[in-house]
Amino acid sequence: MCGIAGVLGQNSRNPDLLARMAGRMIHRGPDSTGTWNDSSAGLAATRLAVIDLDKRSNQPLHRGPWHLVFNGEIYNYRELRDELRRAGHRFETEGDGEVLLHAWAEWQEAALNRLNGMFALAVWNDERRELTCARDPFGEKPLFWADGPSGFAFASEIRALQEARPDLTRPNGEAIRVFLGSGVMPRVHETFFEGVRQLPGAHLLRVRANGVEIHEYWRAQRVATPSDFASAAEELRGRLSESIRLRLRSDVPVGTSLSGGIDSSVVACLAARNTGEHRRHAFTARFPGFERDEWSYARAAADAAGVIEHHSVEPTAADLLDDLERVVLTQEEPFGSASIYAQWRVMQCARTNGVTVLLDGQGADELFGGYAGTRGWAVLSSGGHAVIRGLGSGDERRDTLRACVSGGRLLPVVTRLNWRRGTSPYVVDAVRHEAAAVVAPDVKIAGLRTPLARELLRQSFHTSMPALLRYADRNSMAHSREVRLPFLDRNVAEFALSLPATFLYRDGYTKAVLREAVRDVVPAELLARRDKVGFDTPQERWFAEPAFVRRVCEVLLDARAQSRGIYSSDVIEADALSGRWRAPNSIWRALNLEIWLNAFETNARLAI
Repeated sequence: MCGIAGVLGQNSRNPDLLARMAGRMIHRGPDSTGTWNDSSAGLAATRLAVIDLDKRSNQPLHRGPWHLVFNGEIYNYRELRDELRRAGHRFETEGDGEVLLHAWAEWQEAALNRLNGMFALAVWNDERRELTCARDPFGEKPLFWADGPSGFAFASEIRALQEARPDLTRPNGEAIRVFLGSGVMPRVHETFFEGVRQLPGAHLLRVRANGVEIHEYWRAQRVATPSDFASAAEELRGRLSESIRLRLRSDVPVGTSLSGGIDSSVVACLAARNTGEHRRHAFTARFPGFERDEWSYARAAADAAGVIEHHSVEPTAADLLDDLERVVLTQEEPFGSASIYAQWRVMQCARTNGVTVLLDGQGADELFGGYAGTRGWAVLSSGGHAVIRGLGSGDERRDTLRACVSGGRLLPVVTRLNWRRGTSPYVVDAVRHEAAAVVAPDVKIAGLRTPLARELLRQSFHTSMPALLRYADRNSMAHSREVRLPFLDRNVAEFALSLPATFLYRDGYTKAVLREAVRDVVPAELLARRDKVGFDTPQERWFAEPAFVRRVCEVLLDARAQSRGIYSSDVIEADALSGRWRAPNSIWRALNLEIWLNAFETNARLAI
């Protein structure tokens, strides 16, 4: 795991700049820092040593005309190394970085479809004078870039990019207003900074003398799946077990992040089938007295997995207030819920206990239809009779109607008619109108055309998962930890997306085929759960505490905040006096957005 950066053009002649870019990301890679440059290009990397701890695997790496920096892990590096050896390649390290370099030299862009891993990479060819950057299929590892008169620059984090381009500090006004009004994040190729772009997952970027070109190198395809439910569950079990086996490869301690939900419990319990020290540690955030606390479920999963040391953290409102500025700066961009603080504290605990790598269950909800609102799409995809049956009761009736409306292209009209109900009460009307007009992108892929498949693709590549992956990357790297996500193996993901809706939503249960696949290893009380918690914090209670109310007022009723003309001071003051926020998520968005704005306006490079 690393932080990477690079420049083309006149900045490449400035090795001090490359060192400063690396220095802004030292938390991503505290074990080594390296730079390389010639008259046209410069590369920088910081390294968190996970595979082959020897300095011989430090980056940048070089082979003939090829010069590589990459952030992430190639899980199938051993198999690729064997294949490359048969083709005549010789290796000097035991690391996955050298394997990636040789794979690129052998197959170039075609290497991307051979990789099983998470990565953001950059390769410079000094004969062709050509830079190629690529990001893993789901975008687990970040890559930001900008182009301009001073040349092209890229980095794993925005603060490093701003070292090369200190002009990139202007906020993206449209993105801010939409986020503030509705919680919708910027489109996957955009950021909250004007002029700062991000390369989407499964995309390749190439820079030549004639400019920048970007194209998609992979798109999820429909694969053959068993026609009966039991066989599909059995095949899923095999694919997921293999994904976990590969993601347990490490030369440093491995543990699991265990929320108590089904997904992380599946990972922990299947990982326990592999021998090794990874069984020793699990990490859970708990909230005693909170009705949605999942500690009892996490404890049951840890016992079933044979966890020896089950670590817990118990964040409080006072803790969040103490850490608030640091968490905001860690994220580099605003975020929609205080729930990520639980993950931030789990990563901090892992660092304290010397566990460098954590497996996590993110991605299962998007791939297997785990969110409550997705059941309507599943019902709609199952045919007319299923739609009628789906109208039978409260939540299902609402979700099914919403899916039917969306599938009929009436969602924009309905949204505009009901904009006051779905947007923040703490912003002015103009912001609410603009936020309500945003419609989620439509996603069409050959072979994956059912309403449910399109919704899962939208969640996986455009809406919820990109945001969750950003949070996971920033929270883990803030504490120099690595997070690995077995559900995001392409062999698992394409299988999940190809399953019929009746295998995902069955007898009133979401993720039915996943539950069936692990019925013999995950405790029955977990598999029987129908509620979806999602690493929640008791934020409504936290935000009502007097100290938190005072902090909100200090930040949002300040003259500088009010001068922006986007906040509704009357509503904020009324709720503060009542001691209860009518829309906790909305007040949180306003609070962390304003802290973010103040931070980068005071210090444009977002120092932590």
